Amino acid sequence: MDKKAFGARLKKLRKLHNLTQEQLAEAVSLDLRQVVRLEAGGSLPSLETLMNISGVLNISPNMLLNFSQENELKNDINDILTLAKPEQLELIKKIMLAIL
Repeated sequence: MDKKAFGARLKKLRKLHNLTQEQLAEAVSLDLRQVVRLEAGGSLPSLETLMNISGVLNISPNMLLNFSQENELKNDINDILTLAKPEQLELIKKIMLAIL
């Protein structure tokens, strides 16, 4: 598993959820330095930490682990769709259909 890619994915998902590093650290009972190290690609989380982060972000662990470059754009779109409200999803659908 690529630590740098994991860290970048974690940072992106954290920001999409409008959380600071401090807020994420507190929510998953980690030291702030550990969150900083994870996002910088200096370490990987334990299984327990991965599950806790996934729970706080309300995503599956796979969303954190699935970070291949070829799927990055699809992952970004899925992340946005996961966070969208029903009325926003309807607008997104209309925009996508207009483009295609």
